[in-house]
Amino acid sequence: MNWNKNLTTTTTLFPEITSTINIYTTTTITNYNHIVKISFGEQLKNACKLFRFYASIFLIIIGMIGSILSIKVFSSTKIRRNSSNEYLITMSFVVVLLLFNFFCDEILRSIVNDFEVDLPLNLVDLSKLLCKTSTYLRHTLRFAAHWIVVAFTLERLIVVHFPLHTSILCTPRCAKRVCLFILIMSFLVPFYSFIMSDVIPSEQNHQNSECDIMKKYNLIYLYLTIIYGNLTLTFPILIVCIVNILIVRQLLKAANIRKKNKNLQYEEAQLDAATSTILARNSKLNKSNAAENEYYQSIVKNQLENDKVTWMLVVISVTFGILNFPYFILWCYICVIRVRGKTPTPFVESAKLISEVLHLLNYSTYFFLYVISRRSFRKVLVEKMRCRCDCFEQWRLYEMRSDVNNKIQNKKKISISQQQQQQFSNTNTTHIISSNNTNHNYHQLLVVRQQDNNIIGNDGHGREKARTRMIIVQDDKNIDKTGDDNKYSLGNIV
Repeated sequence: MNWNKNLTTTTTLFPEITSTINIYTTTTITNYNHIVKISFGEQLKNACKLFRFYASIFLIIIGMIGSILSIKVFSSTKIRRNSSNEYLITMSFVVVLLLFNFFCDEILRSIVNDFEVDLPLNLVDLSKLLCKTSTYLRHTLRFAAHWIVVAFTLERLIVVHFPLHTSILCTPRCAKRVCLFILIMSFLVPFYSFIMSDVIPSEQNHQNSECDIMKKYNLIYLYLTIIYGNLTLTFPILIVCIVNILIVRQLLKAANIRKKNKNLQYEEAQLDAATSTILARNSKLNKSNAAENEYYQSIVKNQLENDKVTWMLVVISVTFGILNFPYFILWCYICVIRVRGKTPTPFVESAKLISEVLHLLNYSTYFFLYVISRRSFRKVLVEKMRCRCDCFEQWRLYEMRSDVNNKIQNKKKISISQQQQQQFSNTNTTHIISSNNTNHNYHQLLVVRQQDNNIIGNDGHGREKARTRMIIVQDDKNIDKTGDDNKYSLGNIV
């Protein structure tokens, strides 16, 4: 009985123990999977932080050097001062300040917090005034840099679609006014960030402090940041995309028109060669045509230069849209998550760190775009740097050779056009001389006939002289006989 009782008790307890073990095992496996997922996300986030740190340092150095060189080149008297140069000078100055502020704010903070360097390098996190100033400048300079891109993109639209208004709306003075207006607005719009930012204790380590928004303004700051983000990212990207489509469409159309005009000019040159005798009768018409051709060539040359500048600015604005679009998408997504009261996952934060690198790359590539797309920029840059290394010397020699080749080609074109005009003028003069000789022979014939009539009337011996003169006149090839011996007429002069 006792054995049966113990067996019954053991049988009753065994399912409970088994179920408890299963529950514990399932919970352990679930927690292990959760730990693995969190650790992988954190590792990815840490790797992205490390990548952003080194990439940001490299891009800041390259971007600041390139922007300073751009200011030096565009401010030079050796390059033509136009409205686009004013925009690019202002944007280069803004980019220098923006990259320097990013270095003082993000890079120095990463050195102290992520690499655990026990040095007071993060001055922005230690001073209340520096914290407010850095936050305010970050918002201000981003707003200014993005809207300057919009400004010169709209200016190129005016140049391409409304060329008659270029002399009024696209002048350096007008560009300076637009840049001044953008800077004033960029200082006024994000002023809330100066008021709401302060040095507060860090959430991870309460012994340290960091520059952030005060907690009492978190909700208000979130909604104001959404408005600011739309003004800084959404509207500029949309405007740049739409305007660039219109500009590229018009540029391609203008290129096709110029191609057709070249074909028409070639056909007109052939017609001029065939009908040069007709045009030769009016020398003033030839002079007016030559003047019109020179004027047309000057217009085409200026239009080609404007198109080169337009293509460069289109490339800059397209690069702006491509590199800022991922940051814009992730920024909107994180704002929506925070409005709902949630926190973004480590994967989303990792993607945001990568998009910040692309956003920073946007400011660092402007100098290289200038070098690639503008030959005048390269030429002035070579003269300004005064460096004597081998590669630089080869680059300088290459630019000099290209200058010489371009001058030779232009001289050849001018000489060919002058030769064609000289040939036309020679043919015209020969026809004019032949026509003048024919007219002179005709007048001589009339005088001879008049004298012969007088001689015949006075003396019979004069008839023999008249016949001999008629025989001499008959040998002239420029005179056609239309009747008897006493009737002659002028032949076909032309």
